[in-house]
Amino acid sequence: FTDWMYYFTIGEDIGVSLQMVQLISCIAGTLSWLIIASDGRIMDWIRRGVMFGVLNILRVLFNFRIMCTTDDDVYDYYFDLNKRIEKFFANGFNFPMGALLLLGILLEDLPQVIVTFIIEDLGEEDGFSLSSTALLNLLLSFFDIGHKLAEAWDSPKDMVRVADSLLHVIREHSRAVRSLILMSGSRFVSGGDDGIKVMEIETDASTGNITHKVLRSWDEENVLEMVKLDESKIVVRYDE
Repeated sequence: FTDWMYYFTIGEDIGVSLQMVQLISCIAGTLSWLIIASDGRIMDWIRRGVMFGVLNILRVLFNFRIMCTTDDDVYDYYFDLNKRIEKFFANGFNFPMGALLLLGILLEDLPQVIVTFIIEDLGEEDGFSLSSTALLNLLLSFFDIGHKLAEAWDSPKDMVRVADSLLHVIREHSRAVRSLILMSGSRFVSGGDDGIKVMEIETDASTGNITHKVLRSWDEENVLEMVKLDESKIVVRYDE
């Protein structure tokens, strides 16, 4: 938080424009830090807040509209639009952490370095020198740039998903599923009225999309319960 410390130590004689740039840089840096520290959860809070605001604005406009007309089409349009908005926000989005780290450098660290040099240069009439707060701000800004670049380089394909909806729906059984067992890794076994299936979940590292595939299946019906013995063996109880 040295950027905020430096912001509160600079004088008003540097001009309003530089003060605003420094303030915007501090706010952007704080938001970037919160997003990274929360593993993207704050983006989900923002998404929920925006969805809540949009739906309430729509509700107010709809209530105003129905006072002016009794047309049933207005009701149908409202509920259809409300459903589409909820679906849009519920589906959410994926964003790469590497891009977020680079955005933090562009919005926080680089402006901090540039603005700090400009402010210190304007504040010194007898040559250029750095105050202790400015020096600390610069050192931590350069450290933060290196840290973010290293982390972005180390995890270029890490994705964070922000959504309410189910990540993936599996419909491989035609009848009721009675038991699920998690095996090693992303493999699991499902058993039900129409048989037993061994499946594996796969995640695309570049897009975050989730898919599945059936590794093996048996047609033994009326499975009631399954118990895992080890990573390759299960015990199944049937309803004869």
